[in-house]
Amino acid sequence: MKRKKSKKMSFLFLLLVMVFFIPLQIFAQNITVKGRVLDSNGESIIGATIVEKGNSSNGTTSDFDGNFQLKVRNGRVLVISYIGMQTQEVKAVAGKVLKVVLEDDSQSLDEVVVIGYGSTVRKDLTGSVGSVSGKALAAIPVTSAAVALQGKVAGVQVTTVDGAPGADINIRVRGGTSVTQSNDPLYIVDGFQTDNINDIPPTDIASIDVLKDASLTAIYGAKGGNGVVIVTTKSAKQGKIQVGINTYLSVSKLARKLDLMNAYDYVRYQYDWAACNGNRSSNAKYFRANFGNPQDMDLYHKATNYDWQDEVMGETPLNYSTNVTIGGGSEKVRFNLSITQSDDRGIIMGSGVRRTNINTKLNIQLAKNLTFTYNPKFSYRRDTGAGGDNIGSGGIIDVLRYRPTNGLREFAFWDPATVDPEDEAIFEYTNPKNDIKENTQLKHSYSYTNQFSLQWQPIKGLTLKTEGVHYIQYKDQNRFYGAMTDTGQDNNSMPVAQITNSQSSRYSWTNTINYGFDIKGVHNINLLLGQELQSSSSQQVYVMNRYFPVGISDRDAWNNMGHGTPYQTTSYESTPDRTSSFFGQVNYNYDRKYYLSATMRADGSTKFAPGNQWGYFPSISGAWVISNESFLEYNPVISNLKLRAAVGLAGNNRIDDDQWRYIYEISANGGPGFGESTQYGEKWYQIDGSMPNPDIKWETTLTRNVALDLSLFDGRLNITPEFYWNTTRDLLYTSDIPSTTGFTQQIQNIGQVTNKGFEFTVNGDILRGKDYVLSANFTLGFNKMVVDKLNNTDDVLWLQNDRWKSSYNDYCLKVGDEVGLIYGFVYDGLYSFDEFTFDPTQGNIAVPKENTVINEVFESSNSGEATLPGKIKFKDLDGDGKITEDDRTVIGNTTPDFQGGFGLNGQWKGFDFTANFNFMVGFDINNATAYQLSSAEDNSDNFYNVLSKFNDRWIYTLENGQSLYLSSQVPNSLEVYQQMNEGKTLWNPADIENKVTHSYFIEDGSFLRLQDITIGYSLPNKIISKLKMSRLRFYVSATNLFLITGYSGYDPEVDIQTGLTCGMDYNRYPRSRSFVFGANITF
Repeated sequence: MKRKKSKKMSFLFLLLVMVFFIPLQIFAQNITVKGRVLDSNGESIIGATIVEKGNSSNGTTSDFDGNFQLKVRNGRVLVISYIGMQTQEVKAVAGKVLKVVLEDDSQSLDEVVVIGYGSTVRKDLTGSVGSVSGKALAAIPVTSAAVALQGKVAGVQVTTVDGAPGADINIRVRGGTSVTQSNDPLYIVDGFQTDNINDIPPTDIASIDVLKDASLTAIYGAKGGNGVVIVTTKSAKQGKIQVGINTYLSVSKLARKLDLMNAYDYVRYQYDWAACNGNRSSNAKYFRANFGNPQDMDLYHKATNYDWQDEVMGETPLNYSTNVTIGGGSEKVRFNLSITQSDDRGIIMGSGVRRTNINTKLNIQLAKNLTFTYNPKFSYRRDTGAGGDNIGSGGIIDVLRYRPTNGLREFAFWDPATVDPEDEAIFEYTNPKNDIKENTQLKHSYSYTNQFSLQWQPIKGLTLKTEGVHYIQYKDQNRFYGAMTDTGQDNNSMPVAQITNSQSSRYSWTNTINYGFDIKGVHNINLLLGQELQSSSSQQVYVMNRYFPVGISDRDAWNNMGHGTPYQTTSYESTPDRTSSFFGQVNYNYDRKYYLSATMRADGSTKFAPGNQWGYFPSISGAWVISNESFLEYNPVISNLKLRAAVGLAGNNRIDDDQWRYIYEISANGGPGFGESTQYGEKWYQIDGSMPNPDIKWETTLTRNVALDLSLFDGRLNITPEFYWNTTRDLLYTSDIPSTTGFTQQIQNIGQVTNKGFEFTVNGDILRGKDYVLSANFTLGFNKMVVDKLNNTDDVLWLQNDRWKSSYNDYCLKVGDEVGLIYGFVYDGLYSFDEFTFDPTQGNIAVPKENTVINEVFESSNSGEATLPGKIKFKDLDGDGKITEDDRTVIGNTTPDFQGGFGLNGQWKGFDFTANFNFMVGFDINNATAYQLSSAEDNSDNFYNVLSKFNDRWIYTLENGQSLYLSSQVPNSLEVYQQMNEGKTLWNPADIENKVTHSYFIEDGSFLRLQDITIGYSLPNKIISKLKMSRLRFYVSATNLFLITGYSGYDPEVDIQTGLTCGMDYNRYPRSRSFVFGANITF
């Protein structure tokens, strides 16, 4: 027995020794996992991706028969995915062939949607939300998240102001709600309010959700009245540290050009302008001094022709953008760091935007139910160039109108002592390129956001969260005007420099309690209570010095302001804008069939006087999931059918601070009585702005929404029609008041407007196979806003666009009218010879016949009065025999009849394809650029160019230089004059000397644009795994590749629904066409 026992002990001891010395790795030895991937029909899936969870560099793809094999450590988990199907996870098992069946992905119903102070799955929504995933954004190289939204969400209109790098982007949700104040939506980025999303790198974005009706926006109170755009950036994820690089290079080119006169035609036109009232007039003599004898104009066929569009807007800049993302971590600590650097130079010389963005997310699990999140962000932006309306002295219009030849100076040089120095001074400042070099702007912006949150879940379903954010921004804007610019000329022909430094800060503190539970598994209830504090303020210092030395550069002037003479210095600190809010929400559903949601928010704002500070914004919504009823539960076609409706109240307090009280400031720029100058800058107190009104209150919008969500064929086709009806009351409007009050304006609550609209969304898979998928999406929307009532005294309020001011107000708010109508005169062709008699006793001067309508709105020109043969004629709508202000009528509508977008995206093996189109139909644009290029306003001494189509204009002179109208030198001049102009339909630009809005220049802006098209290729895993990569994709892309439109300007997508006086195309930076090559790399 002892011997047997001794043997057993020896065996156990030997076994323990062996175990002790065996390497630990043997317990985690690699195994080869084999399997087959099938679809729900049992068909093999070719090209499915199989990777080891937490180690994406170890992966493979399924072969032609769906088979795969992969070496992993024992006990690891495999992640199997394929386009258009639900991803699955299986545990690695050796010794048997795994069978993995992937189901079709109807993820649109289970998609997580971010809403006010939380999130939910789409199938549980009772309100209207449009979403764009980060994956869709990552597929196309765009400069900002806002641009990527174009045409992708029904009822959401995204337009850029113009084509300038970094140009402002306008987002309108259902056309907006206000006609007098801002219609910008509320922007929420990772829970914090921001001014816009223009500078957020698309590569940082996980999702964008647009909340469109009050059932969802009411939780944000006043700030959500125009819709809410929620941007969620990518979060920290657990697992092996991954490094991602997204980079591209692009080249841009002017997309369209305007057709202007060449050198010969231009000189011929200028003589027509100069000699239309006689070839010996003072203007004709001045023409000869600069362009020579009109009989020698053939010389200009051989003269150099300067195309200033090419010279100034013909840049082909090479731009770049690079994003590096590093993320990963353990179960306790996770992080994500994103750094983006981009340089976007414009097609106009000297213009461009450079951006740097750093975004960090840190997630720390302090305890089992306690999580701390820290999210600091830094953003830098540098803008160069003065913008479309400030390029050179007068903007892009001056570039277009600039003379294509310098006249006699192209052919000879003479001693300046022999010519008139005043004449030479006109040509001294030779071209727009020199103008741009002397008219410069440089802007910098630095912003820093510190954001943290602490979340505690003490029991199941209960979440307590506190969140704080502090944001600070520093901006400087430097302006320089050289001696020869208009500003320099107004200051003793010496340079002027301006410096503006500003700082703004904002903080918010939010506390929420969220409790979700169910009763017997069918009664699902979620409760939310919250409180929020917000505060913002700003400071600014402005310095303007003049009389700098003529040769000084812009940077020398900014860095040495003492070289100039102090002219204006101002500084201010704003009154803090503070809001205190309390809110709550109850969500209930019975067995995922019947849904009910109710929200209430109270906002107290310092924008209003005590007694009017608080606004209350309730909403209620419900939904019925019909497809979950027994009669549809197993329907093979209808996978989801939901009817939903909502009604709610939203608010608007977006007015300037202190409109309800007297705030005094110190001024030294003018006298306190009638604005008289104070010679030595004596200080005095004034009230800046409009007359205070302590009775102003919240502008409120009642919204109603009815929609149907339909999903067919297991989620492969999704359709959503939606109708809304919004009524905005107590419009906040800057009204004119009698000057006897000591003021001219006052903020008032004046009236009511109604906005009705319809939206339609369709998306789904067109084709789906073993190794390919082709999907499509389509959105359509339209809305009309009508004025129901104004104040008690006026039914009409007239307005004018500040960018291009005509002789009369061209826009108005009128009871019963739509918002966005353009008023003006109706173009009726040209006056004909038949409408006049010619008095031979006065040199055949044209005398209007008795029934000829007299034009009293155009100014006289060189050729004579406004009512003459060949001049523009308008329709006499009131029948009084003359054209006056009373003959104006509606000549255009700036609101599109409908708008939307559609796109295609697909994948075949390693190739992917995306194409996005957007369109707008049935809206008008006031082409003021064309008007200026069809007129002679300020032509004297400037010699402005015009559109080439006016080569077929009404003619006043012969090619030999003889004037025809009122001529005594040409035999039968009247007959020759009539014969030369027979059948002419275009006036002579020389006859237009002032701005008058009329229907000839109101153009249909309807368009279809190929917004972007991208083709990419991802290398197979078996190749990139050898390079220690988990993804390597190359792509080529083009933006603004083609545009179908009848609009004659640079681009019809300009100034659309931006306010009461929109639809104005003047001095807009032209859009470019870009070609891109890029790569996406993940290690």
